Amino acid sequence: MFIEIEDLKPEPLHVEHVYPAGELNLAHEDAALSAPITTVFTLTHKEAALRINGTVETSVRFRCSRCLREIVKPLNSRFELSYLPQPKLPLSAHEIELKYEEMDVGFYDGLRFDVNLMVLEQIELSIPMRFVCREDCRGLCPSCGTDLNEKDCGCKQADPDTRLASLLEFKYKMKDR
Repeated sequence: MFIEIEDLKPEPLHVEHVYPAGELNLAHEDAALSAPITTVFTLTHKEAALRINGTVETSVRFRCSRCLREIVKPLNSRFELSYLPQPKLPLSAHEIELKYEEMDVGFYDGLRFDVNLMVLEQIELSIPMRFVCREDCRGLCPSCGTDLNEKDCGCKQADPDTRLASLLEFKYKMKDR
């Protein structure tokens, strides 16, 4: 979905859109979208400078990185974004120095704004770096592969690395404080 900049009126543009499941492809190797994507946002502009406030809601399917169980979790993202037209650069420019205030600004081609790209970006930014089904997930036994959330396997746990003994002592000292 694109918004044509020259067609924008002076008043804010309110957009509510539901992407059916499978319409947008999430390029994430460890996660997949499992529900339609609902986005609601308001676009305000001053000439070609855009300001967008809104939300994205969907569900993400992934495998827990500890126990490998498949999980579906809701994803809700709230965002406030600023976009400017892409500056014209000489063909010889290989690197561009950004000023600090430009770090929070996205760029678009100046003619039309790609809403799909913005929605996918917000989903990617909301996905955790490491997926776990729950914070206290015990994972799989490294010896036999038993899911330790379901039962204890009885395997002898490996002794801690002696090179890390001083860190273990430090940990115990900090607990005693």
